[in-house]
Amino acid sequence: MRNGQPDVSATIGALMGEALLRGPLAPDEDFFDCGGDSVRAVDVLQRLVDVCRPAGPEAAEALRSTLLETIFEDATPAGLAAVCVAHATVPGAVGGGQRH
Repeated sequence: MRNGQPDVSATIGALMGEALLRGPLAPDEDFFDCGGDSVRAVDVLQRLVDVCRPAGPEAAEALRSTLLETIFEDATPAGLAAVCVAHATVPGAVGGGQRH
């Protein structure tokens, strides 16, 4: 796994679990296989964009768009974590770190 991805994956698993009214999803658990649907997926993605704190509206839209494509291809916390880490423009900004 890439640097920082395990913590991001855990955060995403917790967000997904909250949306499904259950405990956190494991990194390799599929959101849709666990009972998720497209409405809940959009809610999770919006909350995830808020957590990732992209730098500016263009970056937020790029992240949102990539997450939307990815969740229908790999709806696991690990899959979405890879997207968040790839879109991080400030080290530590993903997963609750401080921005500088």
